Amino acid sequence: MVRISSLTAILSYAIVLCGIVPLFPWLAIAPKSALAAGMLAGIWQDRRGAWPLKNWIFNAAIIPVFLYYAMQFSRTNPVQPVVSVLAVMLAVRMCGEKSIRHYLQIQALSLFCLASSSLFDLSPVFLFYLIVMLLLVAVSLVLLTFLSQDSRLTLSRAELRKVLAAGLLIPLASLPLLIFFFPILPRTQMPLWVFLTTPPASQAGFSDKVETGATATAGESHTLAFRAEMPRLSQQQLYWRASVFNRIEGQRWVRDGAVPAEQLHYNGARIHQTIFPEPGASRVLVALDAPMSVTAPRVRAVPDAVFEYAGTAGRRTSYGAESVTTAVLHSSGGFERGFYLRLPSDLPERVKQLAEEIRRQGGSDVRRMELLEQHFRNGGYRYSMTGLPTGEHALEQFLFDKKQGHCEFFASSFGLILRAVGIPARLVGGYLGGEYNELGGYYLISNDLAHVWVEAYLNGRGWVRIDPSSFARNAGQIWGALKRPGLVKKLRLALDSLDHTWNRTVITYDFERQLETAVSVEKQLHTFNSATLFRVVLPYTLALAVLAAIVLVLFRRPRLFAPQEERLLRRFYRRVEHDCGVRPEPGRQGLFELARKTGNQNVLEFVQIYAGALYRDRKLSDDEVVRLRKMLEDGFTISVQR
Repeated sequence: MVRISSLTAILSYAIVLCGIVPLFPWLAIAPKSALAAGMLAGIWQDRRGAWPLKNWIFNAAIIPVFLYYAMQFSRTNPVQPVVSVLAVMLAVRMCGEKSIRHYLQIQALSLFCLASSSLFDLSPVFLFYLIVMLLLVAVSLVLLTFLSQDSRLTLSRAELRKVLAAGLLIPLASLPLLIFFFPILPRTQMPLWVFLTTPPASQAGFSDKVETGATATAGESHTLAFRAEMPRLSQQQLYWRASVFNRIEGQRWVRDGAVPAEQLHYNGARIHQTIFPEPGASRVLVALDAPMSVTAPRVRAVPDAVFEYAGTAGRRTSYGAESVTTAVLHSSGGFERGFYLRLPSDLPERVKQLAEEIRRQGGSDVRRMELLEQHFRNGGYRYSMTGLPTGEHALEQFLFDKKQGHCEFFASSFGLILRAVGIPARLVGGYLGGEYNELGGYYLISNDLAHVWVEAYLNGRGWVRIDPSSFARNAGQIWGALKRPGLVKKLRLALDSLDHTWNRTVITYDFERQLETAVSVEKQLHTFNSATLFRVVLPYTLALAVLAAIVLVLFRRPRLFAPQEERLLRRFYRRVEHDCGVRPEPGRQGLFELARKTGNQNVLEFVQIYAGALYRDRKLSDDEVVRLRKMLEDGFTISVQR
């Protein structure tokens, strides 16, 4: 027997855990300590059955806490004070004596805590805790109904199973409605948490400028930058264009917003991508180089194949892109050559001498660029993230002294010398490479893949992509062949596929996605046929069948999975009615009374063996089970007493 009050308390603490575990990592020390202390104090007092402090004292204690966090509330810090107050209120509520109303308050506060965790991280883990909490709350509500009638009520195992089945049926019955209404209910253009949280700071990786000499060691971040749904390509094609840096300020390349107008032409096979960037402060939209178009609301296309987002930064979103992966971006029309030939006024003397030598030896732009490539290939340059040149003359040190650096050193110096010899040049910032997830059909691009390369303008061809980092003598070691994924990596990719599916189908499912779905359905209706209908309906039919099977098991479990003694007794009743013509009356007629009524010796023998075990409160032995089954197979049509 199980006491309703004890089971209700256990479920309440389980509901509390579902609410605070996802929120706990985001809380400050004080709310964390309050929650831990509140749960321990509540469990201890529930076991003792004594509460030394009255509930009004706890309620009064919340007032100064509320005032303290209300003073911290601001436009730049709207979330932390609110979730901290929620956590403290829940901790205080757990400490006091609990009535039906108090249990409901605990469950409501736990649900609010879980909901507030989505302001920090809305991952598939949130869905897991939400489902578990809803199931526990449904069962708890049924128990609270009984508790309101009699606080000392106890339940047997059979009664407890019925209560659990009734509670679990409530959320399960609503699941088909949830699946039906999710794709069609109206969506806001911007999720609520975008207004309540400040945009995250820029992560290590892609930057809005290229600057050398700031530090001797470059840090790397393996955090995810974006995912890209697309066919698998060779690594040489995976240049992801984000921004273009067209002005030199000393040793720094930056982007001048006044980009000269020019006409770009895209020749080659088009590759479609659906990009899912991680939330960040950057407004540039990344796409495979070179992007022809980007499909997203409030996007501004710039003449140098850069696409900028004019909406609110920091939200989780997605967009489509069309790209051509050839390494040449053809250009025609009024190209402003002088804009891409501007040099800093303090150009180092050794750089001038190198540029003058290349200019003198090369009779054309193509030849001069070939000579510069040879200088980098044969100059003993190494790619490195440590031991970097620093200071005001870092670029000059890289070119002539240390000769080691990362992509920013290679691209900055290469682009600088190109301009010095009279070839228009600009730097392109983005990413290089990516890890393909076969299960999800998309690339994962992390921040450590951030990269910078050069575009040089050649007459008659257009903008030609050049990656000076590939001229390093250890380039093969840095960008070698990818290794086959091991078991751990495959598991990580499978989990990432789950996370991506959640983001794709839930987080970024907005009005635009609804419109796309509606258009897709309309197109499918024009090509409707029975085979298509069968393929569409089959998954939903199977899902409903599985759900029906679960419900059947929950409600018919005693009959479907009855003990073997009960199954033998059912067969016995059916055999007696069939062979002897006597209809058994279970519950109103004893087994021996039934045997005497049939007048059959075999029936009496069956009853004696069966009752000899069950009436003595023991299970049938294996030999007895075998013997009884044999008697049921042979039947009771003979051996009638006279």
